[in-house]
Amino acid sequence: MKTLLATACLVFFGHQIVLAQSTPSSKAVAAINAVSVSCPSSSTTTKTSCSTGWVDVMSAQIKTSNVADLFVSPSLVTGLFTSTQVKGNGSGATSSATSMGGVQVRVLLDGQAGSAYPDTSGDGVTFDQRIQTLTANLGFILTQCIASGGIGCELTPEQITLVLDTTSAHTFNFILVNVGTGVHTVTVQARVNSDSTNVTNGGVAVSNAMYGLGSLTVDSVRLVNSFSF
Repeated sequence: MKTLLATACLVFFGHQIVLAQSTPSSKAVAAINAVSVSCPSSSTTTKTSCSTGWVDVMSAQIKTSNVADLFVSPSLVTGLFTSTQVKGNGSGATSSATSMGGVQVRVLLDGQAGSAYPDTSGDGVTFDQRIQTLTANLGFILTQCIASGGIGCELTPEQITLVLDTTSAHTFNFILVNVGTGVHTVTVQARVNSDSTNVTNGGVAVSNAMYGLGSLTVDSVRLVNSFSF
C-alpha cells in the first residue's frame, strides 16, 4: 500500500468576492469565498499532524448609525478524508491506527474574537470533524497445536473494531449584541487540522481536512432593549 507522506498544508488560491457598495450598507452585506485550503497528514510508525491555524476567509463592512445587533451567517463547503489500515503479525499483538480531520469557524468583530454568541471564548464552532479508529488482532490465530496436526485445538479468535465519531454543521448563525455606532468589519476565520495517531504494530493512518466555496451574510437588526442570553 502506498501511503501519503506529505504533511505540509496545501492552499489553493482563488478569490474572494465582497458584494457591497463602496459605502458600507446600513442594513445587510454579503461576501463569497472561493479559496480552497487542504491540510493532509499521514503516518506509518509515528504521529504526524497538520494545522493551518486561523485564516481569514471572508469579511464585510457594515455601518450602524444607531444601537444595533448583527446576525452573522457564514456557510462553507467542507470535506474530510480518513483512512486507517491494520495488519496481522506473528505475535498476536493488537494493530491499531487513528485518523482525524476537523474544520472550525469563528467570527471577529473589528479584528477581535470572542464577541459573537455563542462562541464567546473565540475558540470557534466545529463545522466538520471526524475521528476514525481501527484496531484488530489478525495474526497468530493458528496455534502450535494445529500446526502440529492436533485434534480439538482451540483457535485464537480474530478481532476487528472500527469506531467513527463525526460532528458537522457547515453553516451557523452567530449573534453580535449591541455593537455600537460606526463602520464595523465582520471577519470570518477558519482553521483546518488533521492527525494520524495511535499507530501501532504495522498500522497506517491517513487523513485530510479542507474547506472551499462559502458565503457570508450580515444583517443589522434591533433586538429588544437590554436583550441578553
